[in-house]
Amino acid sequence: MRRLPSYRDEQIGVVYSPGQYADFDDTDTGRNWRRKRIFLAVVAISLLLSLAYTFLRPAIYESRATLLVTPPLVDERRSEVSNAQHVDLELQYLAGHSLLARVLEALSTADNRADAAGLTLPDLDEMLQAVPVENTNLVELVAQGPEKELLPVVINVWISAYQDTHADSVAAESASEITETAQQLDEMQQKVTRKREELNQFRKDYDIVSMERNENRMLKQLSGLTDSLNTTNEEEVAASARLSAITAAIAAGRPVASEHGKDSLTNLDQRLVAIQEEIKELEHEFTPHYMAIDPKIKGLVRKRNLLEAEIQKKRSAGQQLALAEAEQNLATAHQSVLSLQAQLDEQKQQVMEFTTRFAEHEALQEELLQLETLYREVQSRQLQNQVNHKRQYPQIQVKEPAFLPERPVYPYYLRDSGISVAASILLGLLVLGLYDFLNRPGRQSGASQLQPVFVNAPGAPALEQVKGAQLPGAQVAPALAHQINRELSVSEVLTLFKAADQKSRLLITLLFSGLSVEEVSTVQTDDIDLSAAELSVRGGHERMLAIAPATAAVISACLPEDSPADFPVCPDSNGDALDAGDLDALLACAAHDAGLVNPTEITPQVLRHTYIAYLVRQGVRLSDLEGVTGYMPPTVLAAYAAFSPPGSGLSLDAVERGYPALKLS
Repeated sequence: MRRLPSYRDEQIGVVYSPGQYADFDDTDTGRNWRRKRIFLAVVAISLLLSLAYTFLRPAIYESRATLLVTPPLVDERRSEVSNAQHVDLELQYLAGHSLLARVLEALSTADNRADAAGLTLPDLDEMLQAVPVENTNLVELVAQGPEKELLPVVINVWISAYQDTHADSVAAESASEITETAQQLDEMQQKVTRKREELNQFRKDYDIVSMERNENRMLKQLSGLTDSLNTTNEEEVAASARLSAITAAIAAGRPVASEHGKDSLTNLDQRLVAIQEEIKELEHEFTPHYMAIDPKIKGLVRKRNLLEAEIQKKRSAGQQLALAEAEQNLATAHQSVLSLQAQLDEQKQQVMEFTTRFAEHEALQEELLQLETLYREVQSRQLQNQVNHKRQYPQIQVKEPAFLPERPVYPYYLRDSGISVAASILLGLLVLGLYDFLNRPGRQSGASQLQPVFVNAPGAPALEQVKGAQLPGAQVAPALAHQINRELSVSEVLTLFKAADQKSRLLITLLFSGLSVEEVSTVQTDDIDLSAAELSVRGGHERMLAIAPATAAVISACLPEDSPADFPVCPDSNGDALDAGDLDALLACAAHDAGLVNPTEITPQVLRHTYIAYLVRQGVRLSDLEGVTGYMPPTVLAAYAAFSPPGSGLSLDAVERGYPALKLS
């Protein structure tokens, strides 16, 4: 249903186009009646079919019994994996056709033979199921079927047949296993005796006195010679490296000292350094001519020269001594290596033969160990069979016998009925949606869309008519929004200043002194008094500006040399002052050369605004700004109040006028 225009719409000037008032009631009684009949018919047919399927299925009952399968206790340290394996084996046997055949045979002779009549082996296979309980040794025997009285009978017969079969199997296997174990034990004992005699004879033949290889005499000698040779080789390598280093240092002219004369050479170096420092101090006090005639200074110079000669002499002697020591050490180490290598070669053949025999000894010993291990295992198995042969087989206990079920487990008539009802309703809604999609009406034209249009009512402005809500996109900008959209940082100003030429730097400096671009174009050479650090501003807002020291230094460096008093500070090629447009272009070029972000936004107004904001942030009184910038509208002054810190304002003399970037430049 579309919204009709209200009284408030007329008051605020909202009108609607013709045709929007027509056709507000689109109810179609015949169409809605057809939709209801379709929905009810689909739901009824779906309910009939689904409920018939649900309640015509027969009830399935379930009976359960629980068995505990205890694995054989051959080893008390058996793992969970072995438990699971034994349970799996019993599950396979419980579901085997051989056991089910015995169950079917037992049922035919039982008291409930009439109830079990007609059962076949496939029927039992489908009815019975053995399910393990996770992380336990329990097994659940499950029987499902439509006859609830038969289910516990079948499970109990199944358990009895399984227990009987298990007992027969244990009795038969235990008797044969005891006999077999006794024969194995006798054979293993004979093998162990023969292997021990063979090992003892081998030790006597080849003089093996210890079970550890390195504790025998031959290998101890070999180990000692090998360690000595390795140590001597390392000493030879070190001696050779030191000789090479000394030779290379002497060839390169670097100082090489022996350990014997190192202390005396160090003492001479210290004395030489002290004399050189004393001479340097005298050079700062006296002229070269005076130093050349003064006896004391001349004596110091002679003493320095003698020390330098003595040091050079000792270094030469130390080099020769160090070289001789290195050659002697290398020769000694080489001779030791040759001697040890000769002794080691003499022992090589004997060691190789002993190694071969000891390897054979270890092989014999390993074989004896394996035989003894096997003998103990067979002996332990025989003892276990004799003590308790029943514990070597899985034990079966009935933890919970089968019970007579009271209610069916399948199907869930109530749940399935609810699903049938929900599915029927959902199907009806889907069919109804398909019907609406296939019979949807045509789209209305755009003229029939309700679009309000704001107009001015007689006697009142448009903005006063819509109180409390602005038109789309309407905003109230601050006083500075239409003038300045950017403030430069100190680093940006410094980058701009360094990239600018001399004329652009002067323009930037004057803008950061409080002048406007129009005032800069009127400044002449005689308006600047660097000795008094003052700048006279002409025009409509005449004033005398104090120049900060850093600003005065930049202006002095950028002013044209030998220019007349009435010469403009920013002239063109003809000597005429550049106008405001030319100065804007000059600053734009400098911004592009500096590589600043969005250089087209950097104008003289932006630089002047940056300087004013710098003064206001120091806490200067807003009323004193006109002493620097000239006249400013009160609305603009009020807008700069947002930059001022809390507290009372300061005078111009109490703040720093020089912009930081001009000091860093």
